[in-house]
Amino acid sequence: MKIPKYFVPLIVLIALVGGYFLRTAFTQPTTNVVVGSGEGMTLDCIVDGVKCKGTAEFFTSLYKDKPGIKRIETFASDHRVVFTFDPELITPMRIRNIMEAQIPLEDGTTVQAFKCVSME
Repeated sequence: MKIPKYFVPLIVLIALVGGYFLRTAFTQPTTNVVVGSGEGMTLDCIVDGVKCKGTAEFFTSLYKDKPGIKRIETFASDHRVVFTFDPELITPMRIRNIMEAQIPLEDGTTVQAFKCVSME
């Protein structure tokens, strides 16, 4: 069976165009939770354990009742989390301690689900 000359370039072109339009899906936040109001400082973290929408939602749930957290954006495809926080109420080290805390499981054991790789 002979493949037409234009078939391979057409497939490459379709893949390039598809990749261009799909890039927005991977640059949008996986979760975007606004907890407080107003401006604050930002903290950009690379977090091992934020892998998908489910882990991103669980991660943000750790901060829902913490004073000083104003906004949390997660980018699961990059393992990245961006916090907006009030530095008078919470420090970057406290944010890191919350994310790296042991999480109790139903069987009575605990596990560290998230690890902060870098903070900027």
